[in-house]
Amino acid sequence: MSAPLLAVSDLVVSYPLGSALGFGRGRTFDAVKGVSFTIEPGQGFALVGESGSGKSTIGRAILGLVPVASGSIVFDGADVAAFGKRVPLAYRRQVQVVFQDPRSSLNPRRTVGEQIGQVLQRHFSTGRTETERRVCDLLGKVGLGAYFVDRFPGELSGGQRQRVAIARALATEPRLLICDEPVSALDVSTQSQVLNLLASLRIELGLAYLFISHDLAVVRQVADVVAVMQRGRIVEVGTSDTLYEAPADPYTRLLLSSVPQPSPLGREERRAARRALRAAPA
Repeated sequence: MSAPLLAVSDLVVSYPLGSALGFGRGRTFDAVKGVSFTIEPGQGFALVGESGSGKSTIGRAILGLVPVASGSIVFDGADVAAFGKRVPLAYRRQVQVVFQDPRSSLNPRRTVGEQIGQVLQRHFSTGRTETERRVCDLLGKVGLGAYFVDRFPGELSGGQRQRVAIARALATEPRLLICDEPVSALDVSTQSQVLNLLASLRIELGLAYLFISHDLAVVRQVADVVAVMQRGRIVEVGTSDTLYEAPADPYTRLLLSSVPQPSPLGREERRAARRALRAAPA
């Protein structure tokens, strides 16, 4: 068997506690508590859980945006946790991110073409003609015409902005794309379009995804394997079909009961799941 593209082992990420006056200084809070999982090349892997479960913190640790207290993050044989504050440009090229709100991740003062072109010039030192050609090609991959090159983010709809953010992430030809709640800020119909786009791009480009979401209904469309997180730990891992059809953990069953569609759980099962969840240790 080939080695996984990404291997996270016993990951712990801690944040300092304490007030501005110094009370509680020296104490820490473990946002992620000994999490382990692997992502294979071309695989769709999802982390699902409520706000505060630690799923986005894991994404930031993989990107090198937060320090790792203990454990390891190994990408293609390289220990990401050992990079420190200086993350190599080569790693940035191979691991890209699509954030939740494209209004925040895109520069409102630069055109779409400028923002994607800047990435190409930084990572590949492309000339003007080649940059323009590749920008148009990337926009075509995400379903946008060449006329979007001269548009500003404020002139676009939410779905169009997120497509631009995806195109910019693809500009470096990454092997792993971290999608942190990429459709939660969009309306339902636009969510479906963007999810279909991500699913087709994964097949076309051979990308691996780490898809972070609070919604099990969303990740089923794009993920092969789903890990359910609660209070900084993974409580259940399985294929998306298995988790939908036969969830083993009470917390997973509770998440499924909130999905706004016919649920595999009846009313009594949902009540039992909530009772078990309340009785579970912190």
